[in-house]
Amino acid sequence: MSWVEVANFDRLYGHSSRDLGMDEAYLRVLSSAPRPLTLLALSQDCHQCQYTSFAAVPNHTEQVLKVDTKFATTFKLASIPFQERDPFKGDGSVVCDVDPLGSATRMGEFGFYELTVNDTVNGTVSCQLRTLVEPVNTYLSLLLIVLIVAFTIIAWKVLRCAPKLLGKRCLPVDSGRELSSGPAPDDEKGATAKKRLKSLDTFRGISIIVMVFVNYGGGGYWFLDHATWNGLQIADLVFPWFMWIMGVCIPISVRSTLRSGASLTAAILNVIRRAVILFGLGLMLNTAGRGADFGAIRIFGVLQRFGVTYFVVTTFAIILAPKNKYQTAKKEGEMVKQDFWDAVVDVTSLKFQWAVMLVVLAAHCLITFLLPVPGCPRGYLGPGGIELGGQFKGCAGGATGYIDRVVLGVNHIYQNPTSNHVYHAGPFDPEGILGCLLSVFQVFLGVQAGAVLLFHSSHRGRLVRWLSWSALTGIVGAVLCLASKDDGFIPLNKNLWSLSFVMVTSCFAFFLLSACYVLVDIKGWWSGAPFFYPGMNATIMYVGHSLAYDLFPWHWKFPGLPMNTHFINTIEALWGTGLWVLIAFMLFRKKFFLSI
Repeated sequence: MSWVEVANFDRLYGHSSRDLGMDEAYLRVLSSAPRPLTLLALSQDCHQCQYTSFAAVPNHTEQVLKVDTKFATTFKLASIPFQERDPFKGDGSVVCDVDPLGSATRMGEFGFYELTVNDTVNGTVSCQLRTLVEPVNTYLSLLLIVLIVAFTIIAWKVLRCAPKLLGKRCLPVDSGRELSSGPAPDDEKGATAKKRLKSLDTFRGISIIVMVFVNYGGGGYWFLDHATWNGLQIADLVFPWFMWIMGVCIPISVRSTLRSGASLTAAILNVIRRAVILFGLGLMLNTAGRGADFGAIRIFGVLQRFGVTYFVVTTFAIILAPKNKYQTAKKEGEMVKQDFWDAVVDVTSLKFQWAVMLVVLAAHCLITFLLPVPGCPRGYLGPGGIELGGQFKGCAGGATGYIDRVVLGVNHIYQNPTSNHVYHAGPFDPEGILGCLLSVFQVFLGVQAGAVLLFHSSHRGRLVRWLSWSALTGIVGAVLCLASKDDGFIPLNKNLWSLSFVMVTSCFAFFLLSACYVLVDIKGWWSGAPFFYPGMNATIMYVGHSLAYDLFPWHWKFPGLPMNTHFINTIEALWGTGLWVLIAFMLFRKKFFLSI
């Protein structure tokens, strides 16, 4: 295996590694079999799938194929006619099994492999796979980049504190407006507290910056991408975290609104205004680079879900606000005797909102598992397409996909979901209608975390409650999915926004906020930089990076530079993300904070 990620061969059998994309390799097939064969393939990433037709192998021919190396793939040769993506029925026509380099190993990027198919003396067919060119090591490039980033951070720390050598203080990292406790700038109008919890902005900044990085490609690494169907990868965390932290800020914003004396009508109209703006921004981004074709425009999306969930959760938070209007607890160090009900006041104060959310949960479960979907089994949660031999081809997402197709129309949902590349199931919207119900519940779990801030002022009290919620949601999520990827009562699934997915991602959210709170607000060991700055202008970060994706200086190519490597694409993604961090820092210094 090559120790550097470069184009490691120029011309071999007329092919160059520069013509390959990321996670691709060449497979040269030499057949001396007396009859035509079909090469069948099965990706490890395709759950409950059968082998499908990959390429025709005529007798006494030679051909070079491109194969995907992102996940391990096994091959078979069968004496059946070739039909593209045709599921193999297992009818006994297999003449040879090909397990590339062992079942635990996958073909490597930029490798060149040769599959020889020979006719034996007794008339059977034998296969042999060998490596002509060793693949590259993509992870060493990632390690190098991590070391470069770490060195940059350390160098910045050293330079910032260089004045210490002269007996002076370190240069300040936080200059700008006076900080106040409460939510992001979009939510803090009327806030009266004197000290802002930087951990909230830091958490929000982590979410938006990781989101920008993965949306800019994440270097093309599979673990930085979204899970194909079931499962949980790094990219799957940031969207639910972003929504959850919005929920944390809602009770603080509602308290400010109620204390300002605004009428119920005025408060709800303001919520509607903000929800409409978010939904409208999402629609605008859906037309970026495509044009506003109203016959095919995608209706839902990331910001649209933000708008819907914000409207629902905040409206109920205003209407069902506790009578004490979120009275702040005693100050740190002010000891008072508490009974059991005082200790759980952050939960009991939201009892009516909890009742509404339990109804939302029940409605989602009833629709998901009981709604009859034509041609599909009741309660189906699979991706459709070629799963299970294609018997549920038009059932992608079960009730979730069916509702979107009926209500929105096939032309108005996401046309190129992650699952389509593997399961070939067609359009499916991971931000569709039914998933909004559980997104509402996830935002409300953030509201519960925000209520802890308002009713409990001691650091220990807040941490105990957040970590308790982290443990509870984590246990519930693990039980629902049986701590597995594809099994359990309700598998982890970001595409469906399943209940187990909500619980597990909320578990990590409660824990991450606790960690940020300790490091930033309690101990002061970390200023929150650089994530703190994007967290103060998250809306600009999201809309800006979505519009500037293909524009210089965020996106670029150099003549002669191999842009098909993880190394270069990771550098480009880091560069583009870093530019947004720099923009956020400049906006912070200019005291500019966008308020919707």
